[in-house]
Amino acid sequence: MKFDTRQHFVMKPLLAALLLSPLAVQAAGPAAPNAGTILQEIKPAVPPAPSSSGTGLKIESQGGVKLPPSAPFEVKTIRITGNTLFDTATLHALVAEGEGKSLDLSQLNDLAARITDFYQSHGYPLARAIIPAQTIRDGVLNIEVIEARYGKINLDNRSRVNDGLLQDTLSPLQSGQVVGQKEMDHALLLLSDIPGVEVNATLKPGEAVGTSNLQVEAEPTAAVTGNVGLDNYGNRYTGKVRAVGSVNFIDPLHQGDVLSLSALSSGRGLDYARVSYESLLNGQGTRMGGAYSAVRYILGDTLAPLNSHGTAQVGSLWAKHPFVRSRDVNLYGQLQYDQKQLRDRIDASAIRTDRHLGNWVLSLSGDLRDALMSGGVNTWSLGWTSGRVGFDDAAAQAADAGTAKTQGSFSKWNANFSRLQALSATNALYFTAAAQGANTNLDSAEKMTVGGPYTVRAYDMGAASGDTGYTATAELRHDFGKTGYGQWQALAFIDSAHVTVNKKPWVAGTNSATLTGAGVGINWIGPDRWHAKAYVASRLGSAPALVGGTASTRAWGEVGKEF
Repeated sequence: MKFDTRQHFVMKPLLAALLLSPLAVQAAGPAAPNAGTILQEIKPAVPPAPSSSGTGLKIESQGGVKLPPSAPFEVKTIRITGNTLFDTATLHALVAEGEGKSLDLSQLNDLAARITDFYQSHGYPLARAIIPAQTIRDGVLNIEVIEARYGKINLDNRSRVNDGLLQDTLSPLQSGQVVGQKEMDHALLLLSDIPGVEVNATLKPGEAVGTSNLQVEAEPTAAVTGNVGLDNYGNRYTGKVRAVGSVNFIDPLHQGDVLSLSALSSGRGLDYARVSYESLLNGQGTRMGGAYSAVRYILGDTLAPLNSHGTAQVGSLWAKHPFVRSRDVNLYGQLQYDQKQLRDRIDASAIRTDRHLGNWVLSLSGDLRDALMSGGVNTWSLGWTSGRVGFDDAAAQAADAGTAKTQGSFSKWNANFSRLQALSATNALYFTAAAQGANTNLDSAEKMTVGGPYTVRAYDMGAASGDTGYTATAELRHDFGKTGYGQWQALAFIDSAHVTVNKKPWVAGTNSATLTGAGVGINWIGPDRWHAKAYVASRLGSAPALVGGTASTRAWGEVGKEF
């Protein structure tokens, strides 16, 4: 019998598509993990953490003047002087009801306090209105506004960051400038954002009347930080139990910079390493950085007979900037470029799938604090990716052309939102949601992956993935407070997710999956910077056909130590 090499060449790509494409779940259960899906599992999309709101500022009061008792006297007209930030008519309206009345000194002081409160509620914490010594003639009362201005601004830098960067960060605050909360918070928060710097600032009365001196002390923090830990967040094919660790070198070049090394391993099935460097560019908080990461995997368990393995490398460059930095509202922008090289092998069938992606990612993120009920914190992010997929071998390219057609340009968007709502001193409600949209079929490295400890905890890590979809989680949290054994928090949760596997299906069959589960968990922060988490979750409803038969209950746990 004559062997048809042309038929063999065609069948091999189709077999590759069945084994490596997420659409394989339509006929044969869950798709086998590959370099793209494993990358997604290692670096899951999570909501951004809220920014720090502490400025490290103390204000030394000048002390109020106790007015002596006095007999009432008639006030016909109130004149206001010294104001430059608000017009006289606005301030006069605050005290106009005092005109035409007989008032003593205490009542006059209450009138002046209205102007003081107005200034302070509008972001001028040291401005005040006073009743100066005067002789009231014809019923005319003078109220003097003292709009506090900076006297001396001193920086005592004991950190490893060079003086120039810290001075540039404080440079918007100038001697003679009115002390405004917004401008002061902006500068001090940017200063406290610099790695390796702990900020302590004090405003104290200046030498001249109406001035305040700002003394800023920049103390060093630890030069090296890191963590080590153990978890069972891996998938069944590359190994569930993983050892993780990272180390950060703070200010190695004295530029508010951080050099980070991290690694993860499940033993034989998965190894991951990443190195990154990021540095502060100016006093406005602009940062630039780069990273390189590499993954090596071997599939085991029921997929071991395939002799499937692969690698992934990712190089990234980014720039980010804080457009708004304050105690209650923050807004950041970031532009990033990622170059990804993915290689998958199935030795049992002599199949290889090599491809590369070049992605531009533009994102905005922020947070907002509010006083709703007992107070809450919102975080959010929006991202848009424009990328291009290329194949590095003819067989993989042919397989893609006959199936998903991912080669070429693509775009997608991502959104994340979370809210932590305080209900009482010990109870809180947490909600988070994420969504992804796409204009075409995506490579596995760009799909939304669901299932596991970060999304739907009742399902295996990476149970399903799709070009479009959403996830949502609600948690009720209760803090038990600090004990001799650390701080404990219990929680009950419900998770849900839905994914559409392929934006543009090419064969008939099931093309979506909905996963839902609920469970309980506990978080622990212990002495000596130890921490641990544990979750138990069960499915709600039956498992989707695309996910296949899985256990109805899952348990997740991690333990680690920071240094």
